[in-house]
Amino acid sequence: MKKNRIILVLGLAGVVVFSAGCGKAQDASKESKPVMAKEAKNVVETSGVVKASNIENIVIDLPMGAQAKASGINVRDGQKVKKGEKLVELDLSDYNTLVTQKQKTIDADWTLRKDMITTNQKNAQSLKISAQQAEIDGLKAKLNRNYISSGSIICDMDNAVVSEVNYNKGDVITAQQKVLSLMDLNSIYVVANVDEEFIKDVEEGKSVTIIPKFDKSNKVTGKVTKIPSKAVKQNGETTIPVEISVDASSKLLPDYSVDVEISKN
Repeated sequence: MKKNRIILVLGLAGVVVFSAGCGKAQDASKESKPVMAKEAKNVVETSGVVKASNIENIVIDLPMGAQAKASGINVRDGQKVKKGEKLVELDLSDYNTLVTQKQKTIDADWTLRKDMITTNQKNAQSLKISAQQAEIDGLKAKLNRNYISSGSIICDMDNAVVSEVNYNKGDVITAQQKVLSLMDLNSIYVVANVDEEFIKDVEEGKSVTIIPKFDKSNKVTGKVTKIPSKAVKQNGETTIPVEISVDASSKLLPDYSVDVEISKN
């Protein structure tokens, strides 16, 4: 009987020692986790959107009677294009007819002026011809654009993405509605929405790792270039739209989503 009591006591003591050891191990584990997290997270993590700072809106501004038509649409929204590539073919027959008619009128008025006798008549005729010539020059200037060549709209950027194609083949082009827009891929940057809780850890000039969500292996680098003084409130959250430059070698595309890691060091 005495022997059984001794065994029972020793067993209880072992349980107590084991429990105490487990408790200490759990406490040690709890204490170590925050330290490891702080050492591992030396960046501010957030998400962002790719933007282009240089966006060209292509407009054809011709008067009634000289309006151009889209005789061919060679691109679609989201298409990448290079300098000199033909985007939209133009039917300028109405424009060319109007210019030709006005030039014929000027030529006829010059002939009339030669037969005039008085100086006043000739001066008045010269003023009339000058006004007509100014009108023709104004018409020609409307098509004197970097993005118009040989009766077509072309890309005048080294690398760009087409957006907002507003016409179909055969449509009359008006000045009230742009033909399309070009987003310059050499002007790419990122807007990252940083929670106000972490904005204190973000500084201009800090290095940034940008991770495209469509290809997480294609990481690129950049720097914080602008921290606005005004926050944005949306869906109950307050964030600061931080602007980030992107390396020239970047293959990021406008309006794509990215993950962002902003260095605290």
